[in-house]
Amino acid sequence: MTAPRIAPPTYVQQLMHDVDALQPGTVFNPGFIMRGVFRMADDVDVETLRLALADVIARHSALRTVLVSGSEGLRQRVLPPMAARLVVDRLDRGVSLAEYVHDVTMRDYGWEEPPLLWAHVVRHSEGTALILVAHHIVCDAWSMRLLERDVNAAYAARREQRAPLGADVLQYWEIGEDDHSAKVRARIEGALPYWRDRLAGVAGLGLPVETRSPETGPPVVHPFAVPDTLRDAVAKAARRARTTPFTLMLSAFASAVLPDGDNVVPVLTSGRPAVEWQTVGCLLNLLPIRIDDTADEDLAALVGRVDRACREAYAHDTALIHVLRAIPELLTTLLSRDVLPPVFQMIPRMPIPDTVPDAGRLLRHVPDDVVPALPLTTPFLWSMRERDHLDGYVVYDGYVMYDSNLFSAAWMDRSVAAFLDRLAEIAR
Repeated sequence: MTAPRIAPPTYVQQLMHDVDALQPGTVFNPGFIMRGVFRMADDVDVETLRLALADVIARHSALRTVLVSGSEGLRQRVLPPMAARLVVDRLDRGVSLAEYVHDVTMRDYGWEEPPLLWAHVVRHSEGTALILVAHHIVCDAWSMRLLERDVNAAYAARREQRAPLGADVLQYWEIGEDDHSAKVRARIEGALPYWRDRLAGVAGLGLPVETRSPETGPPVVHPFAVPDTLRDAVAKAARRARTTPFTLMLSAFASAVLPDGDNVVPVLTSGRPAVEWQTVGCLLNLLPIRIDDTADEDLAALVGRVDRACREAYAHDTALIHVLRAIPELLTTLLSRDVLPPVFQMIPRMPIPDTVPDAGRLLRHVPDDVVPALPLTTPFLWSMRERDHLDGYVVYDGYVMYDSNLFSAAWMDRSVAAFLDRLAEIAR
């Protein structure tokens, strides 16, 4: 048997460890998970799927990794390839897929015994579905999309009796080693003066809640669509301004949703350079982008300022753990429940093509707004998505995931309407 590999933690793992030390149970709990829900053909071969899942676990070492603390500090302990966890259920008549997904989501998923990937095949009145669950310490939203792609590829290879999916990708433990290299440390030290200057005096900045509550409420997902005409107008306006649709959307968000004046918007990013696109692991990052918006400002001037702020922030992209250590008041801002950090993200189309032709794919993603929301990791997250329509063109849509003890559905309706109106003004 191959001995476990020991490696330094990634900076994201170290941050999660520190957060859990500050607020015990925040990270190291059996409910801190990522989840994907997929439709499958009714004739899926469960044993072939089980082998395909084991191939995916062998391919991505993060799924075989546990965090351990010892005399040398926090470390990744990477175990050899292992069998998959797969259960098969059948729903009673009258039980919906959404109810089953909720039940699966609320189960305990330990982070100490790999593999940290669980698969649930469920047969129900509308067909067959697969729910993939992975612990968040080794998986993020990007990783879940990779797992979808690789399960498709691994199942096709097994079904067609081709060579199993290989492990020819950058591994999460390798990123941990690189994070602690002299080259990366020097880059971090060079970026921190920018963040100290840019984030001075951030305490108290953010989005005021509609209703104050110390208790976390049930998470709600508020989906919305960007009309095709507005999508086209945004693309043209971004080209004219020599910027990106993301910048225009962030500008509209700051102008329509946030209070006038000085704000810090934590922008959630994949945290991945191109070399890490194929890696399963928790790599996401938050870039705290400071935006000063005044109510009577010309929108073109606001877009210009947001564009410059984004370019500077991305040029000084630094793992959040180092920014928090350098600027302690930022942590207080991120943990507030009275004036929230208004987390914003733009989810691009996957830059890595699926290797399985569309007609041969095993998994078809079930939209997030069809299934129950995951427990919140932040009380407010505004997401914009760029995705391919089935007819071959690009669409934009969005969703707000929020704590229902802090905001109402009516507040969200007003905010989304204001955002779309302001985006239309910017795109004229």
